[in-house]
Amino acid sequence: MRAPFFSNMEGRTRRSASTKSYVNMSETNNRSPFLEQPRFVDRLEDCFFYHAMELPGFGLIPAHWDLRGRFADYIGGVEVAGKSVLDIGTATGFLSFEAEKRGATRVLSFDMREARQQTFLPFKDKLYYRDPERWAKQYGAEIEQWRNAYWLCHRVLKSKAEVYYGNIYELPAELGQFDITIVGSVLEHLPDQITALASIARLTKETIVLISPLLQTDERIARFEALASNPDADFTWWTYSLGVYREVFGMLGFNIAKVSHAKYYYMYGDRFEVRSTIVAVRE
Repeated sequence: MRAPFFSNMEGRTRRSASTKSYVNMSETNNRSPFLEQPRFVDRLEDCFFYHAMELPGFGLIPAHWDLRGRFADYIGGVEVAGKSVLDIGTATGFLSFEAEKRGATRVLSFDMREARQQTFLPFKDKLYYRDPERWAKQYGAEIEQWRNAYWLCHRVLKSKAEVYYGNIYELPAELGQFDITIVGSVLEHLPDQITALASIARLTKETIVLISPLLQTDERIARFEALASNPDADFTWWTYSLGVYREVFGMLGFNIAKVSHAKYYYMYGDRFEVRSTIVAVRE
């Protein structure tokens, strides 16, 4: 998924943002120094929505992906009630908020801390390659709009989900252990999926749910997705095979218990796209 670390990067949009911070002292006194202070956001124009959301007072907000009514399918039918959940690449937060609704006891939403933590393909005419400093400034402003959308949803849904911004390759042990980690369409946007999975696995006690495009073969291969002739697609690196994931999960002490495939609605493109869900459980 790409964007904040990481969600899908299709159709990136720029808007201006202005928000206010607020502090709930009763929550702040108990808040880990690793976690983010909530921000107050009340204007849609300050936000960029990656997930379609239905919000009290706002109604349906269209976005890139519409996963409404598909949460159970998307996470492979894994039961989250009574479990702690880590949501990797939270973006608008749909998966975090759905996990809360379904009885998760603790939810932590994770995304990247700064623009430079995201690596794009190095097309020579793109700003990312030509002027990294200018790109980081512009993309950093976009990231703030993704965050604004999350915090608007967090507030109006009265969520208690915690938020951590950091480096996916170095998730700190101080965040704690989680029963379930959901990795929703993130890894295909990383140049190094395996190091990211290792970082995620260190914090996962029971189950990793990985949603991604997938080469449906047990052969240990990966497909490089970028084309020099298509600089607009600078955000997707690799599609791995089931055979690769089976070996990597085995290295990390997990077995693949279930693999499922389904089509999900890409709202802005008015089309459905296939994603695969791998459920890996700790040995």
